[in-house]
Amino acid sequence: MDATYGIISIVPVIVLIAVALITKRTFESLLVATLLALIIGCKGGWFAAFVEQMQTVTAENIWVLLVVGLLGGLVGVLEKSKAAMGFSGLLSKFATTKKKSLLAEWALSVVLFVDDYLNILTTASITKRLNDSHKIHRTMTAYIIGSTSAPVVVLIPLSSWSIYYASLIQSTGIVPEGGSATGVYLQSVPFMFYPMFCLLVLLLVIAGIIPLFGPMRKYQKQAEETGNLYPEGLTPEEEVEEAADPNAKTGGVIDFVLPIVVLLAATIYFDIDVLTGVTVALAFTCVMYLVRKLMKLADFVDTIWEGFSTMVSVLALLVIAFMFKSACESLGMSEYIIGKVAPLMSGWLLPFVVFLVATLMTFALANAWGVSAIMVPLVIPLAQAMDANLAVAIAAIFSGSVFGTQLCFYSDNSILIAQATNIRPLDHVKTQMPFALCAGVLTCIAYLVYGFAFLS
Repeated sequence: MDATYGIISIVPVIVLIAVALITKRTFESLLVATLLALIIGCKGGWFAAFVEQMQTVTAENIWVLLVVGLLGGLVGVLEKSKAAMGFSGLLSKFATTKKKSLLAEWALSVVLFVDDYLNILTTASITKRLNDSHKIHRTMTAYIIGSTSAPVVVLIPLSSWSIYYASLIQSTGIVPEGGSATGVYLQSVPFMFYPMFCLLVLLLVIAGIIPLFGPMRKYQKQAEETGNLYPEGLTPEEEVEEAADPNAKTGGVIDFVLPIVVLLAATIYFDIDVLTGVTVALAFTCVMYLVRKLMKLADFVDTIWEGFSTMVSVLALLVIAFMFKSACESLGMSEYIIGKVAPLMSGWLLPFVVFLVATLMTFALANAWGVSAIMVPLVIPLAQAMDANLAVAIAAIFSGSVFGTQLCFYSDNSILIAQATNIRPLDHVKTQMPFALCAGVLTCIAYLVYGFAFLS
């Protein structure tokens, strides 16, 4: 399946969106679209290709799957020990109003800038029930996380995204002698207009300067008038109350804060490796809880498995999303899209077109890192040939990758946010999209103005 299929290569994406809108089911939509892509590319050998691809993408993305599963285990331990509830209780003393509760969620998401997965799962576990107490709809809780996590990890250079993107810059050979890829990345940060506008729009929404509109307004009105905090067809999360043990201790704020601090510190120390960080954090938390008699060893291990098991549906969605990306790439979709817009990547339109292409490809492939790996080596030579500002070209790619991630209901971020807040990925994206589009329009204007002022 190595041929380029031209316009046919985008048919699976169109089918995926159509099936998702009809069924409102993410996994089934991805499965149908993946099978269609394999049938187009492999003809009669599609089933064998499906089985082979399932094995291949699982092996290639085992790091991601382990990170998500183990973070689920850690969150499960923090919730089972009531440590997360203790920290949430502390926040509730300050977050006494709806606006303060949303600001507390935003601030916590900013603090957890090291990695988007860590950010999403931890922020949601602490703040969703705090927001529930203020009748904040779960889609609003998801919007705060979705519009903070990815933008923050891109803008702050000490994060998993920035480290990866810096490695892409290093591979192009544009780093000056005596300089560093991180230095080049830092030069591009002031031109990453989308993450900045996204955060600005979010803060204006929280402040009430930008009123809620679109589906979000309907859901929030529903939450305030009826107390129903979930989209249609979904039921509240069940909190299992266990029989009280007179000898059991309840975790306090310190029992939540220390494991998270260790998680962040270990992740940073081991070169922003979240898998190593969460492994160290689990080991630390186990010893700490045993010493403080919060949990027995058997209970601790069982809780990790329980937390891991809550992520099984997420892991299945991630695997089928990775398979869809791989199948579309085999059809030559990336080459087709870039080939069609390459003539426009010149003159003053360069940053604007690069931003749009990065957005479109990230939306189609649901993989910000993969799209950036494709576009960086293609766009940088174009920018060099035009004697354009390389920092702006790089920033346009990474801005588009964040925008596309937020628009895509089958991206890893959307899937995780939906799982963490107990809503559907499609519910999250359709409520977040109007506000993301506001930031996207402002970004387009900014890149057009820059291009006209400096590249025309």
